[in-house]
Amino acid sequence: MKKINSRSLKYGSYAFASFAVVIAIIIIFNAILGLDAIRDRIRFDITKNQLFSLSEPSITMLNGLDKEVEVIILTEEKYYQGSEILEVLKQYEIKSNGKVTTRFVDVEKDPTFVEREIDPNQVKGISEGSIVVKSGKNSKVVSQNDMIEYDYSTYTTYPVGIKIEQVFSSAIKSVTSDYTPVIYFATGHGEVTTNLFELKSTITANNYEIEELSLSNPVPEDAATIFFVSPKTDLLAKELENLLAFMEKGGDAIFLMDVQNTAEEMPNFDTVFERYSLALNNDLVLEGDQNWYLNEFTVIIPQPNENDVTMNLDPGSLFVYMPNCRSVSIKQVAKDWIETQPLFMTSDKAQSTSLVTGEIALGPFLLGALSEYQGTSSSKIALIGNANFISDGWMQNTNYNGARYILTTLNWMQDKADTIIVPSKSLMSEPINLSESTKFIAFIALSFLLPMAIIGFGVFVWIRRKHL
Repeated sequence: MKKINSRSLKYGSYAFASFAVVIAIIIIFNAILGLDAIRDRIRFDITKNQLFSLSEPSITMLNGLDKEVEVIILTEEKYYQGSEILEVLKQYEIKSNGKVTTRFVDVEKDPTFVEREIDPNQVKGISEGSIVVKSGKNSKVVSQNDMIEYDYSTYTTYPVGIKIEQVFSSAIKSVTSDYTPVIYFATGHGEVTTNLFELKSTITANNYEIEELSLSNPVPEDAATIFFVSPKTDLLAKELENLLAFMEKGGDAIFLMDVQNTAEEMPNFDTVFERYSLALNNDLVLEGDQNWYLNEFTVIIPQPNENDVTMNLDPGSLFVYMPNCRSVSIKQVAKDWIETQPLFMTSDKAQSTSLVTGEIALGPFLLGALSEYQGTSSSKIALIGNANFISDGWMQNTNYNGARYILTTLNWMQDKADTIIVPSKSLMSEPINLSESTKFIAFIALSFLLPMAIIGFGVFVWIRRKHL
């Protein structure tokens, strides 16, 4: 029997020991990563639009959370198929330092749970499979259908985005708030009702409820603000009476008034505006400064003024597109109980054409104004000569800045300061387009260079070990 080479034994022992240490480190490392608390905190979201990560507004909200919030999923955990939802909810728990938790409740095994813990009067339509966000005595049911954004532009609908974060941040903000203002969208005058998805989602995400309203009846007591989006016909006498009664008691309103198709006046709307020392002009405004319009003279980029709304925004970078605008005016009437503020305007190169007389006037023009009537109860309105700037299509090109203006206006009316804007996250994927030269280089690298490098390294190690 040949005597074992001591040098070979030495190197062999070192190699075996090193191998054992590496294996032990890998096992320990994997065991640590296997712990849920560790794995969830060091996860990497490699999706293009960070589908399963929280945005900065939500994280800021969670950092300031001072109440416990529970997300209750009413089904047995092992049968639940919403893995994407659970992935996002884990981030809520982590970013809130445990203030937001998730639990499953099987209502088949505990049939009285909903009545006992969430909905004693059984008026919220909660059933098996529902998701409830709860804090103290406040609760809100969220729908999984609301977490998907669909494209309705064709005869068939298909999902184009997810809104999991938007839905849960809105619900958390709602159940942890002591008061939820209700915003009523007026109907009955040909108002725009479509393409307002992002606007309404932003409003509800900031602890507002949205309802529809017919002014033929008295305004509900819970109304905070009435929203008019491009009405085509005037208020009826009874509607004017109900609206003014609401405002006399401190109610607020936002009027987004598009260019009219006719020269017909709207005297009842004008009566409301006059009460606040504002006027709506029946004209079409064109912008003449190429720095302040987009492609066409009719698509205006308004210049923001300094006021109680824009002071909470960044006017230098916060721009909107306003196609087909009409101008508004602030009446120069000395009334101590009325405070008016310009919202945004055109450049001095703009011009307007009256739809009544055809007369042309030179700018600058106001495109929006704010007014506060400081009577027995303070009442505020915003009058803007455009409604297109808050539609989904136009806001997509301006980072949803139109929703920021409206939300900040609502907060000014409610004396609120905190906002959270979480747009939906697109599911659309873009193909990677490679040039022919790039494709060739990638083919050579993956088919020849990389395999040759691996083989060469293996040969080098084999030769070196052979001479040990």
